[in-house]
Amino acid sequence: MADEKPEPKLTTWADLEKQIGPISYAWDGWLPNGLLTILAGLSGEGKSTVALYVSGCVTDGYKWPDSAPSNYTGGTVLWCESESAQAINLQRARKWQLNVENFLTPFEDGLVDINFDKPLHKAAVIEKAYLPGVKLIVVDSLSGANNRRENETEVKQVTEFLAELARDTGKPILLTHHLRKKGMLDTDTITLDRLRGSSAIVQTARVVWALDKPDPNSTRLRLSMIKNNLARFTDPIGLEIGEDGLTFGDAPHEPRVETQADKAADLIRSLLQREPVAAAKMEAELSQAGYSARTIRAAKAALKIVSIRKNEGWLWSLPTNE
Repeated sequence: MADEKPEPKLTTWADLEKQIGPISYAWDGWLPNGLLTILAGLSGEGKSTVALYVSGCVTDGYKWPDSAPSNYTGGTVLWCESESAQAINLQRARKWQLNVENFLTPFEDGLVDINFDKPLHKAAVIEKAYLPGVKLIVVDSLSGANNRRENETEVKQVTEFLAELARDTGKPILLTHHLRKKGMLDTDTITLDRLRGSSAIVQTARVVWALDKPDPNSTRLRLSMIKNNLARFTDPIGLEIGEDGLTFGDAPHEPRVETQADKAADLIRSLLQREPVAAAKMEAELSQAGYSARTIRAAKAALKIVSIRKNEGWLWSLPTNE
């Protein structure tokens, strides 16, 4: 009949699978294709430098930070600069002998900073992102790439746009963002709560990396994963920034704070190094050194001190495996 409406076309997940396929990675476990990844760190700590190294894995076949080989040779990176650091990036790339021909800017004028509040800027990024040679899109950074206040949920519109662009192109997007300064109630471990601004910022990012310096007396940094909706967290990676590039190794840890019990244990160990000593003499030595009975008990337990009964009374001794 004339008034009959056509049956609506139904799209199933099976149809969707034909469009997007299974999840794959540019860098296994860390940088998924077709999804948004955020790299967060304090200002000046090295986010842009790490992003440039990751770009080098695409443009020049650098090994990934975990030493895994790169499957890319001569890939192009679309670098969207928002903090007027073009000269710094270029100088660093030249020092590292990266192929600067494989770094693309969104605009004909490479000195223009990206601003996603401008429709023409978004259009330029979309156009370049779809180019077949582009294998990675880097946006450095979120705060500079829009005029919104980070504490407002409106900034989510930028991350939503980038997540959609990653999905539609099937390419990884790496977005740098700032951590807020550590507060009195924050632990040494970086969490999503430390990202500056609205909590909505991280909603569309499926993986979030954190870059921090756990030991303030060391130059070594730690690259860790603080969000992963796709798989288990990978082990953190240690890195050091040098003039000629980055070097990677074991991740540094927070410096261990020596407690009174630790100091008491050192004294006990030194006193018992040669032979067992009378318990009364040990307690007197430790009390004279200013350690409380509670601290002494904790140190004894940590060292697994053995009490031995002899004719002359009780002795303290280190365990036999000492």
